[in-house]
Amino acid sequence: MTATIEPTIIKERLPSASARLSLAPTGSVPALLDGACWPRSRDLLREILTLTNALDACWGRITHVTVNPAHWPVIPRKVPVAGHTVHVGWFADEQDPNKVILLGRRPSHPPTHLMQVVP
Repeated sequence: MTATIEPTIIKERLPSASARLSLAPTGSVPALLDGACWPRSRDLLREILTLTNALDACWGRITHVTVNPAHWPVIPRKVPVAGHTVHVGWFADEQDPNKVILLGRRPSHPPTHLMQVVP
């Protein structure tokens, strides 16, 4: 397995259509997963843009995303999104390859764990 880590993404890309998400209802019992997402591609930059566009409004600003590089051939370190930057990290051994973790600015909101069904 080889993953290319790009130091910075400087060109803007248009996000794909809306994010394909299924989220646990607000106020539900805490679980190992907070929902699921179905990325449309293996283009992590585009998928992060789509996720942040869908989740920033209801959860507050997403600031960090972590993934396992098993499904992502290119992993940008930073992704510019509407007025801020999302920092991207990766963990090959520590993180489940079928999970993406999102962190935001709301201290009362713990990290969000989404199961990803990669194409």
